Amino acid sequence: MKETNVEVEGIKLAVSMFRKTDPKRCREVLLESIRWLKDRYIRLGEKEDLQKALFHIQAYGDLGFPYQDVETDLLEIFDSLGAKKEVRKAFRKLFCETIVINKSVINRLLGSWNPARQSMRIGDAVNDIIQKVTKKEEGTYLYHCGKQLAQNGEDGLWEHTFRLRIQDGEAIFHNVNQNRYYLLIKEGK
Repeated sequence: MKETNVEVEGIKLAVSMFRKTDPKRCREVLLESIRWLKDRYIRLGEKEDLQKALFHIQAYGDLGFPYQDVETDLLEIFDSLGAKKEVRKAFRKLFCETIVINKSVINRLLGSWNPARQSMRIGDAVNDIIQKVTKKEEGTYLYHCGKQLAQNGEDGLWEHTFRLRIQDGEAIFHNVNQNRYYLLIKEGK
C-alpha cells in the first residue's frame, strides 16, 4: 500500500505544475496518460501498464476530477485485471464524499425545490431516497425539479437533476448539474 501512495503522489507531483496554472490541462494530461497506458497494454499485454493506469486514475480522483470521465476506462481495466468487488468499490469511493443519510442531509443535498415543476414533492423525494438506500433497492432512480433544460429521448436535464444508483449494496447519489458524487450510507454502518 505504501508503494501505491508513493506512485500516486509522484503522479500528482508531476502534474502539479499544470494544476496551479491550467487545471484543464492537468486533467487532459492525466486522461491521455490513462488511455496511453491502456493502449500500451493492448499492444504489449503487460499488466503493469494497467496497474500504472490505476495509479493515474487514483491521482485523478485525489485531485478532485469527476468519476464520470474515467468510469469506462476503470471498468475495462478492472475487467482485464479480474478485480474483485471490494477493489472496485474502493476506487469508486475516491470520487465520492461519504454521507450518512438522514432527512436533513438528503434535504440539503437536494437544495431548493420548485413546488410547481418537480418529479415529486421534496418530502416524498427525501423519503424515497432514504427508503431505497436503507432497503438497498438496486436500480437507477431520477429526481428532478425546475425547468427542463435539455431532453434526449427519455433522459433529460432539469435545473436540479439528481440520479441515485444502487448497485452491489452501494448507493451513489449524483448531483448532475454540479457533477458531484456522494456515497450514501445508513447510520451505524
